Amino acid sequence: MTSFTQALRHFYITTYLLVLFIVASTIEFKTTYLENKLSFIFLCITFFIYGFLYLIPSYALTYLTKTTLSKQLSQSKIQKAIYLIAILTTAITTLLLYANAKLFELYGMYINAFVMNLVMTPGGVQSLGGSGSSDAGFAIIALGFLLLQVGLMWLAVQFSQQSLAHKFYASSQQFFGWKSALSALLLTVAVHLSYAYDLHTKHQLSTVAQMVPFYQIVSARGVFKALGIQGTRSSSLKARGKLHYPLHTIQSAKPSKPYNIVWLVSESWRADALNAHIMPNAWSFAQQSTRFTKNYSTGNGTRAGVFGMLMGLPSSYWFQFLQEQRGATILDVMRSQGYQMQFYTSGLFSYPEFDKTIFAQMPAEEMHALQGNNRLGWQNDQQNVSDLLSFIDQRDTSKPFFTFMFFESPHARYYFPPESVIAKPYRDDLNYARLSKQALRADIVAIKNRYINAVHHLDNQFGRVFGYLKQHQLLDNTIVILVGDHGEEFMEHGFWGHNSTFVDEQIRTPLVIYMPNKPAAVVEKMTSHADIVPTLMPMLGVTNAKSDYSIGINLLSNQVRDHVYIADWDKLAYVDNKVKIVHPVNNSSMFKLAVSTASDKNVSYAMASQILQKKQKATMQIMQDLTHFSKPVSLNKAVN
Repeated sequence: MTSFTQALRHFYITTYLLVLFIVASTIEFKTTYLENKLSFIFLCITFFIYGFLYLIPSYALTYLTKTTLSKQLSQSKIQKAIYLIAILTTAITTLLLYANAKLFELYGMYINAFVMNLVMTPGGVQSLGGSGSSDAGFAIIALGFLLLQVGLMWLAVQFSQQSLAHKFYASSQQFFGWKSALSALLLTVAVHLSYAYDLHTKHQLSTVAQMVPFYQIVSARGVFKALGIQGTRSSSLKARGKLHYPLHTIQSAKPSKPYNIVWLVSESWRADALNAHIMPNAWSFAQQSTRFTKNYSTGNGTRAGVFGMLMGLPSSYWFQFLQEQRGATILDVMRSQGYQMQFYTSGLFSYPEFDKTIFAQMPAEEMHALQGNNRLGWQNDQQNVSDLLSFIDQRDTSKPFFTFMFFESPHARYYFPPESVIAKPYRDDLNYARLSKQALRADIVAIKNRYINAVHHLDNQFGRVFGYLKQHQLLDNTIVILVGDHGEEFMEHGFWGHNSTFVDEQIRTPLVIYMPNKPAAVVEKMTSHADIVPTLMPMLGVTNAKSDYSIGINLLSNQVRDHVYIADWDKLAYVDNKVKIVHPVNNSSMFKLAVSTASDKNVSYAMASQILQKKQKATMQIMQDLTHFSKPVSLNKAVN
């Protein structure tokens, strides 16, 4: 065999080892070994097989290049082309796996549908708030992986020209021949059949399988059922059916003295950030309002949190509303009553796709988005507040108004001007390209101080709105809502940011509602973002039962919640005063039921089983709520 072929083989062997090294950083081999030896064997086989599978696209493209060019170019040019394709494709592969590993290290997730949506949707990448130093860092890392593959290819070529290489090639022919390929194929089939069988019966391998990046789920429930093998019920809660919302036509009678509504939403505003030190303006305003101290977002990310608060629904309905581009009913009601409306965001309405869901029926001239103007979040917040106040100032005073604003200051990287600094020391910048869990732990106090300064700036902007409303005597007939879209974790449970888990730091937010002529109050009962709409609708003269448009409760009623729902892209958490149970909401997810205490303490497998047994009624209620606005109703609850 030629030295060219030997060089390619050596190159792919070393790249395979590099792939294993990168992927191994995300896999808990020791923990799996201690917990279950069979699961450990499954994990090891899957790990080595998938290391090979990751490189198949590169190898296939290399082979295709060789076949395509064999009759068109000289041998030397063909070799150069193949070397180039091999280097580029393996560099992309290893870079992707490295990015995947870093994503898991920092946020507890691999590249998935949510991440792809973020990348592909206009404004998604911008929403991350990366800096110039971050972009430069990512470029350097990408270049580094390319140069690494160039170096490996150079070494492979040099080694292939040595006599030792011929001996290595001869000895490796048996290992890398057709027998090995057949063995790899059989092992691939075996690990996936093992997973399919376990998925049908014991559900012990799902946690292990999800450690392996891009593991492909295989289900064979129909086959196993035909063979008479008893299965277990799927834990997926996903509902099917056409959206039927609202259940009945909304009936309303415009109040003789309709309220104005000012709805202020902040990015990443966690519950404990509302205090007299960090937010003196908001804290003072809360003393004149109703402050809900145990409020839960409907999600651990912006998409789910904002959707739930303006729809009054579990955010698992997002995909149905997006598919049918159905907007918020409360906005329809105000439109029909002649409200003057303007919507502001320092982000974008296109990511998440609020312009195709919540605000789908709102005219473009009422939607004002500032992201993408090369200004920082705090600068956009200041501009938007000025525009919002200008709108109120220039409105037709004979008609009520509704205005909504989404603030970006507390979004990572956490934006603030120098005069808003109240917490030191703080990180001057957050370079995402250099972040690691170890670095985060070392710098988390300085990073959180940066967040505190950003929230303090948010408070200054809130203060501008409060001051204007008070100065113009508008508080006598204006409802003011202050709420965060979700929380923000600072490594309290091992992660930074949001969108990764359902710990309190990521899902609890402030909720303050000012209502004219209503005494100030502090409400300590459990509340949800989904309760805001059913509280406002009766005040807009809506006479329908709240079940026609929401699954929330009226916060002014005597009704008391005993649970809330919080969702992300493919999971839904049931939370009550004692436990949290996280369910998958589609059959394509490897995630299985997870149980913890309401205070985010882990529980034993035996205790989790007991909790699930006791909460069967709650599970049925979840299924009902997730299909309440679907017609016809069909659930993935089959034993299959």
